[in-house]
Amino acid sequence: MALALNALFDKRARALTRAKFRAWWEGEAFNEEAALEAIAANDAGDADDALFDPPPFDMPPRLTALGLLWGEGRVRPGDDGADAAAPALVAADAEARVAVLGPGLAAPVIAFAGAHKGQIDIFEWREETLEALRHGVAKAGLEARVTVTRIDLESYVWTPASFDGFWSVDDFAYCSYPPHLAQQFFKALKPGGRAVVETYLGARTDAFATAFASSFSEPQIRAHGDVLQIFADTGLELVADEDVTEAFLARARTRFLNLGPRMSEAEKFDVAAVQELAWEAEAWRMRLKLLTQRRLERRLFVLRRPAEAGAQPAAENANAPDA
Repeated sequence: MALALNALFDKRARALTRAKFRAWWEGEAFNEEAALEAIAANDAGDADDALFDPPPFDMPPRLTALGLLWGEGRVRPGDDGADAAAPALVAADAEARVAVLGPGLAAPVIAFAGAHKGQIDIFEWREETLEALRHGVAKAGLEARVTVTRIDLESYVWTPASFDGFWSVDDFAYCSYPPHLAQQFFKALKPGGRAVVETYLGARTDAFATAFASSFSEPQIRAHGDVLQIFADTGLELVADEDVTEAFLARARTRFLNLGPRMSEAEKFDVAAVQELAWEAEAWRMRLKLLTQRRLERRLFVLRRPAEAGAQPAAENANAPDA
């Protein structure tokens, strides 16, 4: 009975918070008494999703183009099944606190949250996607257990031993000094905690300028052995190292093959979005070519902070560039 009352109270509190936010967004005075009456009239909040959804969000042309290319709520190739499998790789308990780094938009988070019912802290470094990400999380009704924080990928410092797991996709490909990021993973993980890292690897080539021309940051692609050495120097144990290039290529090719029909079905697709889509498609053709030729690859690493209490990360290089 107590649990049921708590759940009811939490639902009413969320509905009231949404009502306050909507009034603020619309520039209106908030009438708490009227809001509470509306919530009560809708069966203690059962219909509050319709009443107090987040205000409409105008998706920027570039994000509209990316949604058409990769699927709504995505900035890169992916699918719900792969994202929902990530919590199992993190190997955190159902109620564990997990960090998600750089999802871009909400679709990967929604799939991840469907498989992990604990607290999820999102850390996003792409300024261009931040508001759309927050809107997507709120629209999915996840704000009670999902937070979104804007960070600088080069310099952010997490609270030590604050997470049971990390999930990171592409962040090491855009971080100019990855030893700092790896050390922060080590420090932020609880002893025995895991980090799942998926990233691009390869030897530097001039073709990267075209292949990543539309990315949100300058690519910092490194060789497989160099990245492994960074993890080892940091003190993170390598649990698994999997080549996921073919699966990544398959997802991307499928989306490209179906792009024409999706464009013809799109109701609102303005000129600016078409221009952005053309730019994205040109860059991704080169990126997929490099992946097919194996001059670029995708790998998935599962890393673990040793359970021994005395384990410490390697000291940062004093000569490293100042982030």
